[in-house]
Amino acid sequence: MQFKYVFEIPVETLRRLSECFDPNDAWEEMALLLPGIGNVDVEACRQARPPASATNYLLRIWGSKGYLISDLYKVFAMAKLVKGMDLIRDYVDPKYHDLQTTCVAKGSVQTLKMALNESKHQVSSAGTRCSENVLHPSVSTSKAQSSSSVNTTPSGMSNLGAELYSGLQNTPTVKYEELIQATNSFAPENVIGKGGYGVVYRGEWKHTAVAVKKIQVKNGKGAEHEKERFRQSLQELRTLAKYRHDNILPLYGFSMDGPTPCLVYQFMANGSLEDRLLCRKESKPLSWDQKLQIATGSSCGLHFLHTIGRTPIIHGDVKTANILLDKHFEPKLGDFGLSRDGQMEADVDQKSPLIASHIKGTLAYLPPEFITSKILSTKLDVYSFGVVLLEIASGLRAYSDNREPHGIVDYAKKLKAEAKNKDEKLMTLFGDKRTATTDKVLNQRYFAAFVSLGLQCAEKDRMERPTFREIVDSMNELNEDSILAC
Repeated sequence: MQFKYVFEIPVETLRRLSECFDPNDAWEEMALLLPGIGNVDVEACRQARPPASATNYLLRIWGSKGYLISDLYKVFAMAKLVKGMDLIRDYVDPKYHDLQTTCVAKGSVQTLKMALNESKHQVSSAGTRCSENVLHPSVSTSKAQSSSSVNTTPSGMSNLGAELYSGLQNTPTVKYEELIQATNSFAPENVIGKGGYGVVYRGEWKHTAVAVKKIQVKNGKGAEHEKERFRQSLQELRTLAKYRHDNILPLYGFSMDGPTPCLVYQFMANGSLEDRLLCRKESKPLSWDQKLQIATGSSCGLHFLHTIGRTPIIHGDVKTANILLDKHFEPKLGDFGLSRDGQMEADVDQKSPLIASHIKGTLAYLPPEFITSKILSTKLDVYSFGVVLLEIASGLRAYSDNREPHGIVDYAKKLKAEAKNKDEKLMTLFGDKRTATTDKVLNQRYFAAFVSLGLQCAEKDRMERPTFREIVDSMNELNEDSILAC
């Protein structure tokens, strides 16, 4: 076989797949079954307008995560998308061709599922709790995605799994009418974010500033897709409800007694780390002390996730946009595969750049072993955190078309070589020019530590990367008075 990975599918085949799935937004049925595809991905694809193809964008995004063409073939089989199977059949090992025969036969759905279960390589998903420290693509996620139906649930969500719904029973329920009052009837001036799930509003609930996420479960076209995404969000909410930590975004409660499901979070007054590093909305640059506080707290939160249970919880999407800052600049890890609202910044004529930058930006945070072999381990989070540390040190984006090399890891290595490993010169070349120098010696020490540790975390060989216990220890060494230490 000439091709193996989704990103290797020939252009002509992609064109034919687009012709098959673009009409009537049939690609959304495919997206429903693609592991690792979040709402920001779906929202980006929805913005595609002819001659751009939503199907093409979707497969480019999914392909960037390291999936195989055989994985796509199995997804088509699950959805009984025979035409899609036929278009990529030549790129799939013949041992899987029986899936297509089973799919077109008059056999039951159970027969098809049995045939799928017999294949040795099941599609895996990122960001789920792993049974081992390393999850190889052969691990199935069917258990994580399956649930029994609920006979009676609020908001008409009758398809939500009983296990998922019951998993939130220890999280306070909030009356929908309280949220109407808290957000001034969901007033437009209170909107602080929009995305694939719906709209996020700022509000005041019980004399407390909160963020209210109003989830839109649409009727008609795409309704099942939206319900599935909400079901996945509840799966992740169970993690937030079960594991509490100072550096994990607090979930205050949820509401399901109104026309729209809502989630209530702590309001993060200082936005995301990405916002602050880029000084969005004319915000003041972070100081080196604040950067150290944020790096320390974030590493503590990730160390907690990796060690709290018998098996690690892998965040799977660590980046500056997902590290949120409260009014004291204390960092909170967010977006465990659920809070993919994001800020919709693209104009109508900027949609293609949005898609392209989304794909490239995602790749910039992913380690080589995940991109090429889809190996998921705690070291994925370590690599991503290394990229974050380099962003903190430099104030630069993880990926930019305007520099060479484009990725921040290789760019930092290049400048370090040019500086001949001299920290002072490297700080001149790579240091964040917006961050004021208050103590030259101490600030340079912080910068050098961020770069050194960032590059260690971003080693190509995952076995050479430190654990978060070691990362936290390194952070605490920078805190001479141990105020920020875990």
